[in-house]
Amino acid sequence: MSWKNLRSIIFAGILAALSFVLMRFTEFPLLPQASFLKTDLGDIPLLVGAYLFGPIAGIAIAFVKDLLFFVSGSGQGGPIGVLLNFIATGTFALVLGLVSFKKKNDLTLILGLILGTIAMALIMIPANLWAIPKFLPSWTKEQTLSYICTINVPFNLIKGLLDTVVTFFIAKALKSRRIFTEK
Repeated sequence: MSWKNLRSIIFAGILAALSFVLMRFTEFPLLPQASFLKTDLGDIPLLVGAYLFGPIAGIAIAFVKDLLFFVSGSGQGGPIGVLLNFIATGTFALVLGLVSFKKKNDLTLILGLILGTIAMALIMIPANLWAIPKFLPSWTKEQTLSYICTINVPFNLIKGLLDTVVTFFIAKALKSRRIFTEK
């Protein structure tokens, strides 16, 4: 194993740990009408990791973060909630990592973050069509679709926008200071 690969693995581990701690201690609701839907700052380190180290690293960081969150017993949504979080953040990280994999500049970072936000919001539609009947079996299909269109999609777009703004400035600062790159 080369020194560069070892450094990447070490940095990904650090970002996964930071992502878990932020997820665990910075949860807050975005929409008053859906206070059970919470966001956190734990997505920022995994998105930075996806940008700097690629899509596989971003997905791996998301997996470790969610595994630690589940094992710690922190998630109110149980295994399904943790799985949904992994699907959302893993999709976001995958798209960002793919868009910025070959060229790391402001344009690919912004484009990856915007496309990642859209992809996350879209992938959560079928994911929630599967998951909501498990949480709320008495809901009709119409209630489920209404919830997804009026609450879940806006929640994911707002969450993605928040993650986009914060990640852009942090990734830009880390890249300019060459913190996670060879000096």
